Amino acid sequence: MNSTLEVISKRFGVDISAPVVRITQINRTIIAGVFNELGFKEGAEIGVAEGFYSKILLDNNPGLKLHLIDIWKSYPGYSEYKNPEAMYTETRERLKNYNCVFIRKFSQDAVQDFADNSLDFVFIDGGHDFKNVACDICEWSKKVKVGGIVFGHDYKFHPAFVQKFRSGRTKQRYMVEVKIVVDAYREARRIQPFFDIHPQIPDPTFGPDNPCWMFVRQEGDKV
Repeated sequence: MNSTLEVISKRFGVDISAPVVRITQINRTIIAGVFNELGFKEGAEIGVAEGFYSKILLDNNPGLKLHLIDIWKSYPGYSEYKNPEAMYTETRERLKNYNCVFIRKFSQDAVQDFADNSLDFVFIDGGHDFKNVACDICEWSKKVKVGGIVFGHDYKFHPAFVQKFRSGRTKQRYMVEVKIVVDAYREARRIQPFFDIHPQIPDPTFGPDNPCWMFVRQEGDKV
């Protein structure tokens, strides 16, 4: 058995012989601590924004080298970054005392800079539309070593819509297609065990959080 799987099985008391394993007594900070238990030393975060989770990963993993991949620009289909230059400056200031590498590129440009099987983990939280999720999971999974972890946020689906208020204000909700893409990848690549993470422990930073997904790279898998 892969030693990483043993650690996860014992840490959360789950049966990893099942194809899909749900973990509930967890949050993203706890996962960062598990990376430390596993001795992970180098990882990449895809979709950094303000760097709040970057800081959690770095605080919980002394000596970690973290590659931070984000374009920090507004681009078609997304408008979360109201002032991307200010956000980029604030993120650099927040993380200035850590061993991190800022890579200001689109994910699929940045991934070409990494050798296959070179990272202990990747955390995928970039574009949530079908194409971006599919490209990220397909390409970044290759960069993780056997025994390493591929981990992602917002394991859910909802369509885009525009909400209109009586005041005349509108709010656009963007498409989140993470779950359907990740499930298709899991089935096509026969990923087993696959961890369906529903955090029931509020995170110290994020509070109640969205579901996540995770799997461990194994010898002979077909990523």
